[in-house]
Amino acid sequence: MVFWEFGLSIPVSGITGSNWGSISLRLSMNIKKAAQFVMLGGSLAGIHSTVLAMDGDVIRPYVSATYSYDDNLRRFNNTQQALATTGSSKTSDTMLMTGVGIILDKYISQQKFYFDISANRTKFDRNSELDNDGKELTGKWDWKIGKRLDGKIELYHKEALVPFSDFQGLALNQRKQDRRTFEARWMLHPRWRVRGALANTETRYSAAAQQLANLEENSQELALDYLSPSKSVIGVMYRHARGEKPQQVIFGVPFSNDYDQNELKLNVDWTVTGKTKIQFLGGLVDRKHDELPQRDFRGFNARGNVAWQATGKSDLRLSVWRENNAQSFVTTSYTLNRGTSLTANYIVTGKIMMQGSAKYEKRDFEGDSAIGLTRQDTDKNFSLAVIYQALNDLKITASLTRSDRDSSIQQAGFKSNGISLTGMYEF
Repeated sequence: MVFWEFGLSIPVSGITGSNWGSISLRLSMNIKKAAQFVMLGGSLAGIHSTVLAMDGDVIRPYVSATYSYDDNLRRFNNTQQALATTGSSKTSDTMLMTGVGIILDKYISQQKFYFDISANRTKFDRNSELDNDGKELTGKWDWKIGKRLDGKIELYHKEALVPFSDFQGLALNQRKQDRRTFEARWMLHPRWRVRGALANTETRYSAAAQQLANLEENSQELALDYLSPSKSVIGVMYRHARGEKPQQVIFGVPFSNDYDQNELKLNVDWTVTGKTKIQFLGGLVDRKHDELPQRDFRGFNARGNVAWQATGKSDLRLSVWRENNAQSFVTTSYTLNRGTSLTANYIVTGKIMMQGSAKYEKRDFEGDSAIGLTRQDTDKNFSLAVIYQALNDLKITASLTRSDRDSSIQQAGFKSNGISLTGMYEF
């Protein structure tokens, strides 16, 4: 699904199944600087929520409201939509999400501290059983000791409604995500750097039918990087992860879903020119389960990005990927995802910015299937947003989205259209 890559302060992906409500934008710098950040500051692994601070701001409270409409909220196929029009669970709906939050952004000597704490409440017009409260906490300490040793400590927590594109159930299903990271970087030489990281992630679902997908993973990472005179990076990375999932019962026999995963990848973050940047992360991934070898996989995963600042007012970002994605599905142990996306930004005036995005992804459910069927999905997503900086502290965003999934499993396919209007005010 589509995420916005410049300063999302209150993500509201819990509202619907396609993140089309995730447009609570914080352009604390001017729009042109935000566009350049989108282009050149995006993460190699994907798109992140990033808050942009104005110089001198330390504590910044904010409020936001998003009013949205979706013509296929639960991501039903055509047959299910027809049945839903006569039942108690309506397929289209409008919703209002209101949120409050506060940001702390402070330098102390060489140390930088950043916290963003927010809470939101979502109310549905026709499907009130889905009303929910969400929370999000981001904490980050960029630490530094002397001239050669630095790193970061990060904490992240989020509670939100699970997108219906991933869980087409009728019950309220909220997901809790926690991530804790420690990273250290040591400059061995002006051109060489060694990195190490420890991480713990947890994902938990409230719906009983989804709890087999609960996951806790602990990982360790070690990397060696070469830094060019222009600060471009090329390096190699090794990562080991241990995953623990709830015990599964198959034909009355309990089985462990725990696994070990090893990765060896090439990492490239290269500034080709002042306007063009290339990023690549790819290599061998090998996963082995303790008791279910039919769920093991070994293959080549890769993701590449090309960012181009076409003019002073426009930029483009192209991404291509091929990944064995062992995300938390109940019906299969992993998928093979192949796709591409294109995002374009254009600054219309000093106060108005437009962003368009298109994404195509094909997913083959290749892992050991719990339903005994071969499944293949093709997802196409499109979005268009207009961001208006009405006042220095007030941003208004209007967006249109369309999602289209074709699937070999009839009930998994859907089409949906959405529109949303977001206002955010920072004190």
